[in-house]
Amino acid sequence: MIKDEFSMHADAAKLLAEEDPTPYTTVRGDSIFLLAGPHNGRKVPQALHQSLGTEPEWFNGAHEAYDLHVSELFERMQQRFDNLNYIYGNYSRLVVDLNRMPDYSITETSSEHEDFKIPHNQLDKCDLKSRNRRISEIYAPYHEAKHNLINDIRSQKGGVIVIDMHSFTPTWQQRKRDVEIGTIRCEKTPLSQAAEDFLRQQEDYNFVSGEPYRVANRPASAAPLISRSNDLQYFGIEIRNDLIGTPEGMEKMTAFLGRCIEHIKGHENFEKIIQPRHSVMDYELPEPQINPAYMI
Repeated sequence: MIKDEFSMHADAAKLLAEEDPTPYTTVRGDSIFLLAGPHNGRKVPQALHQSLGTEPEWFNGAHEAYDLHVSELFERMQQRFDNLNYIYGNYSRLVVDLNRMPDYSITETSSEHEDFKIPHNQLDKCDLKSRNRRISEIYAPYHEAKHNLINDIRSQKGGVIVIDMHSFTPTWQQRKRDVEIGTIRCEKTPLSQAAEDFLRQQEDYNFVSGEPYRVANRPASAAPLISRSNDLQYFGIEIRNDLIGTPEGMEKMTAFLGRCIEHIKGHENFEKIIQPRHSVMDYELPEPQINPAYMI
């Protein structure tokens, strides 16, 4: 069960109050597609400092806190494609990162600037019990809900296509990024090949496969664990966030993603694309080679 892999034992004290948002939101449609946004949210539980000890102005505009503009993209996608299924996290990834392995899901520093500390993620502010509360009350419920939704769609549609949606910054460590659309994958699968066929053929955006980072270079990434736990052809799309920072850019991207979905639906390998990973791949994904850690 996904719960056994993701959850950790927390004490009886609770992190989330009745007034706090739920860990995730789901929107059901009748499609075989599920769009997932693990980094959409920027909420912080009332029990914690509301910007985790950082300046609120920084927190509210920082890519480290959430994927900028992806929440708004989901809203536009839901308006235009209400037949699709959606799931997204409601809390900032600085509270707990839903797209990292559990032991690496609470970060002490900025992912871009290691000398920039997140004060309320330091060990003196976030001890083991506090950490386990974040994981058991936010991280595990999201992944359990995603797991159940995947299985529900499979039982109803005979398969499922899951696309994780992310955004990335136009610069990284003061260097400009020319790539505009990238992909996240653990391996080449029928799904990733069909999607990347479309992305290579289109002329709207500069596409580079495996950018802005490769899963193999991010051993803390939860992608392999998500793939194994759900028998899933894991695949994600990365969008440079300045491309969806205006109404015009948002509208263009929404239409673009709609064309990508239609391409996948009409692909000659569609029956393989919707199958569980074990049906189309003849080897197991390796276990992540990382050292257990309470925080990284």
